[in-house]
Amino acid sequence: MICMMALGLTAHAGHVRIFSTTADGTETLKYMTRETTGTLAANRIRLVPSTEYQSMDGFGYGLTYSSCYNLLKMNPRDRHEFLRKTFSPETGLGVSYCRISIGCSDFSSRVYTLCDTRDIKNFALQRDEKDYLIPILKEILEINPDLKIIGSPWTCPRWMKVEKLSSTTEYNHWTSGHLNPKYYSAYAQYFVKFVEAFRQNGIEIYAVTPQNEPLNKGNCASLYMPWAEEVEFLKYLPPAFSQAGLKTKIYVFDHNYNYDGIADQVDYPVKVYNALDDTMEGSELVVGAAYHDYGGNVSELTDIHNQAPTKELIFTESSIGTWNDGRNLNSRLLPDMNNLVISTASRHCRAVIVWNLMLDTKRGPNLDGGCTTCYGAVDISADDYHTITANSHYFVIAHASVAVKPGAVRIRTSGTAIDNVSHVAFRNPDNTYGVLLVNNNSGTRTVSIFEDTNDVVTVELSGKSVTSVIIGAEEEPELMLGEKMLSNVTWNQYTLTTELKQGQAYVQNFVDSENWYVDPDFFWQNEKGELVFIPLSGIYTVNVDLCDRTVLVSPEEVTLNKEGEGNVYVIGAANSIGKPHYGGSSEWKLENAIPMAEIADKVYQLTFTVGDQLNPQSIDFGFYGAKAWVPHFLATSGSEYRLSYTTSAESLYFNLGVGRQGYENGHVYLRSNSLKLTSGDTYVCRVDLTNGVGNGVVYIVKQDATGIQPVNIQKLNSSDRIYNINGQQLQQKPRKGVYIQGNRKTL
Repeated sequence: MICMMALGLTAHAGHVRIFSTTADGTETLKYMTRETTGTLAANRIRLVPSTEYQSMDGFGYGLTYSSCYNLLKMNPRDRHEFLRKTFSPETGLGVSYCRISIGCSDFSSRVYTLCDTRDIKNFALQRDEKDYLIPILKEILEINPDLKIIGSPWTCPRWMKVEKLSSTTEYNHWTSGHLNPKYYSAYAQYFVKFVEAFRQNGIEIYAVTPQNEPLNKGNCASLYMPWAEEVEFLKYLPPAFSQAGLKTKIYVFDHNYNYDGIADQVDYPVKVYNALDDTMEGSELVVGAAYHDYGGNVSELTDIHNQAPTKELIFTESSIGTWNDGRNLNSRLLPDMNNLVISTASRHCRAVIVWNLMLDTKRGPNLDGGCTTCYGAVDISADDYHTITANSHYFVIAHASVAVKPGAVRIRTSGTAIDNVSHVAFRNPDNTYGVLLVNNNSGTRTVSIFEDTNDVVTVELSGKSVTSVIIGAEEEPELMLGEKMLSNVTWNQYTLTTELKQGQAYVQNFVDSENWYVDPDFFWQNEKGELVFIPLSGIYTVNVDLCDRTVLVSPEEVTLNKEGEGNVYVIGAANSIGKPHYGGSSEWKLENAIPMAEIADKVYQLTFTVGDQLNPQSIDFGFYGAKAWVPHFLATSGSEYRLSYTTSAESLYFNLGVGRQGYENGHVYLRSNSLKLTSGDTYVCRVDLTNGVGNGVVYIVKQDATGIQPVNIQKLNSSDRIYNINGQQLQQKPRKGVYIQGNRKTL
C-alpha cells in the first residue's frame, strides 16, 4: 500500500494478509496477518506461476443514474469516505472497473438517448450524465485515476429504428425494433461522440459494447440486434473509432450464457468474429465478448474460449433482488463468489462487473419496465442517506479487488484435493500472489498455500466463508507511542490502550506531516514532533489510521456520577457532528459516541472545526455520561441529572434546547434554520460539572487566532478567552448559566 510505503516499508516475501467474510455476517472483510512457515497441512494448494492464463483488467460495479443519485444525496464527506474505501488502490479495496449506460438504462431518471432529435448533429449529453454520472465519475477518478469504464447502450435513438429490416417505416418505440441499416454510419458516430464527450469532461472510456442484451426485446428500453445485424453494424463502428483516433475496445454480444434460448443465436460471439474481415480498418478494436448470467451456465465461457482462444472474455452484469433473497448473505455470499468470480475467472474472464453499486432501501430510484425488484451491491437508507448496508455483491467484488490487482495474471494451481473448497490464484504486477478461496463447508477447513515448501501459508477458513489471501504483501510497520507499541487491526489501522499522563510528551513515529488529524482535545504536537497529552491522567485508547492520517483517542468508559466524575460523550443527528469529519461518527448511536476530554477536574472539552467536524448549516447534538448510559444527563426536566442555565444567555449562533423548535431539552442546535456557520471557524465546547451535574454549565467559545493553548491546561480558569453575548470578556469562568457564544469580532 502506498500509504505504508511512505513510511519506508518494503515488501516482505514471507508476509501474508488475509481478509475473511462469513455467510452469517460475523466476519465482514475481517483482517488477519500471517508469516510463512515450512509446515504443510493435509489440504494443499501449490502455486505454479510458470503456467499463465489471462491477465486481469479488474472488478467493479455498474454506476447508474440511480447509484449516482443516491451517492449525491449523501453528505459529501460520507460519500467521499465510501468511495475512497471502495475504489482507492492505496487506502481502500481497489475496485477498478465501472459499467455505465450510453443513454438511459432501467435505472435512469427517464427513458432517453443522447440524440432524441433527428440528425446526429443533435447529439448531447443529458442531465443524467452532466449532473449525476460525470460528477461521481470525476470523484472516483480522483481516488483511482486508473479506473476502467465500459459503456453500453440500452437502445439507439428511436428515429434510427425499424420494426423489421424489410421495412423502411420508422419504429417509434423505446423497446424492441431493429437498427435501420441506413443509419449504421450515423449510429457509429453516436458512439464516437459519446467517447469524445466524456473525454472532454476528463473521462476516458476504456471499452464499449454495441448493445446491452441484444436478444432482449423487453426492459424499459431495448434494441433487438441478433448476431448477423451486429456484424453489419460492426463494419461501421471500428472504422469510425479508428478514423477518430480512438483506441476504445469493443466487446461483442453482452448477454446471457444461453442466448435466451434462440437456437440460431448460439455461439453469437464466434459467429460475429468469423463474419468480420480481419483486414477491416479498426478490426483490432474488436477484442472479445461480454456475458451476463441471467440464463444458461458459466461453462459457456469455456466453449467460447476454446473456439476463439485469442479473443478476450469479460463478465459485465449480474443482479440480486427479491427473487433470489439478495439481501441475505447466508443465501447469496457463497453462490455469488463461486459463480461470479471463481467460475468466471477460472474460465478466462479478464473482468467481473456486477450491476448497481448503490440503490436505496426502496430499491430505487428506478423506471417502470425495468427492474423494480433489484437490490444494490450496497443499499443506503432512503430515510437518512447515511446508513449503508453491504450485500453479497459488494463483498465478492471487494474480496476480488483487494487481492487481485489490474494487470495480474491467473496462474495454474495443483495439490491435494480439498473437500468442497473452491479457489483461483493470480500473480500480481508487484509479484505478490492473490488467492481467492470459498469454503463451502459448514465447518472450518485448514489449507496450506505455497510455491516453495520453505514458504508455506497456512490459513484456517471459517465455515461458509470467502477468503482473500495476499502472499508477499508489504509488512505492517511498527508504530510506537513512547515506549509502547500499537497493535495493528487492519493493514492500516492500529490501536493501543494504555495509561497516559497529563502534560507528558510522547515520542511517536507515525505523524509525519501537517496533513494529519490529531484529536486536538487529547494531543498537541510540539516542535520535536512529540505528542503532548492534554487531559487528566488515566487509561485511554489511541486509534491510528495510517491511510486516513488520523489519531483519535477515547477514555476508559466510566459512568458519570452526580458529582460530575466520570466520562462525558456527545451523540448527534446524522451529518451533524463527528470526528474526524462531521457525519462520520454520530447519528444517535451509542457505538458512535464522541468522547469529550476531561481537561481539568470535572471539566470536559470537545473541539470542532466548521465543515470538518461540524455541519455548517445543521447541527443537533446532546451530552451523555459514558457510552453505555442512554439518558441525556443534561435534560432540563425529568431527570435528576439536569443542567442549570438561564435562557437569556444565548448567542447569535447556538441555543441549548428547552423543548422549543422541535429540539429536546439539553440539545445544542443553531438558533435559526437559515443560519450557516463559516467553514474553517473553530469552536470549543466545554461542559463544566465542577459543582455537580445538577449545577453544570455548558458553553461554546469561538477560538480566535491566538487559540486556546494546550500548554496552559494547568491554568484553565484564567487563560481561557470566554465572552458573553455582548462581546465583553468575562474575568472568571462562570459557574451557573449557559454561555454559548462567539468571539467579539463576529459579534
